[in-house]
Amino acid sequence: TLLLHGLASNARIWETTAPMLALGGLAPIALDLRGHGLSDKPDEGYEWSMVTEDVRAAIRTLGLDQPLVVGHSWGAGLALHLAAAGLGGGAWPRGLVVVDGGISQLDDLPGATWERVSDLLAPPPLAGMRRDDLLRRLSDPSRRWQPDVQSLDITLANFEVLPDDTVQPRLQRDHHMRLLRSLYDFRAYEAFREVRCPMLVVSARPPAPRRLEEEAHLRLKERGLERAREVIADLTAVWMDETVHDIPLQRPQELAQVVLTWAAERRLVAPA
Repeated sequence: TLLLHGLASNARIWETTAPMLALGGLAPIALDLRGHGLSDKPDEGYEWSMVTEDVRAAIRTLGLDQPLVVGHSWGAGLALHLAAAGLGGGAWPRGLVVVDGGISQLDDLPGATWERVSDLLAPPPLAGMRRDDLLRRLSDPSRRWQPDVQSLDITLANFEVLPDDTVQPRLQRDHHMRLLRSLYDFRAYEAFREVRCPMLVVSARPPAPRRLEEEAHLRLKERGLERAREVIADLTAVWMDETVHDIPLQRPQELAQVVLTWAAERRLVAPA
């Protein structure tokens, strides 16, 4: 089972979910994708096609045979693309799980243009912030969800802590924006038609009251799910209420159970 993280995240986001998947009979492997975490950060290759080839190369190197592919957020879009375009050599995933991503197109937001979407989703200017200030920001009581110590440590792994105790995002801003542009250009609704394997969609429904952008994103996910249902033969959808975007951090146990139950029902893993 291959686990793909989101944009500007890292493989450790699966740290609490993966052990439960393993106990349930799956063999999870999480990657730091190009430019992220501890992986190389070349100047080039921040396009959908190159990141896809990176994942295919990892699958070959690891000797994975038709893995179950699980992706979160941007990684969910990447997982969808792999399920639609194939793993290379005529191989296809045996199952696809997308976690709060991978079912919509950013250009389907009302009034969407690349300029508007890039302004909305550009990373915050955190480079140079002191580590303690970043941790205070992440623990702000006004946030929808209060992360525990492990979740804070996992999130901090998105940054390099420099000798002067300031932080630098591991994903450089230019690389971030190029990957975001590839996501904006990705035609998810066309990719749905090429999915050949069972698909599980796990989506977050944020707590009320919701901000305008949260409502718009929720409607976007609902529209995308409707489009997916029209063309994907074996699709299961699960909504997690009162849940933030980072489901693997906030609800790892529930996420693992949903994935394991679904996989067992489709004989993708032996029942626990």
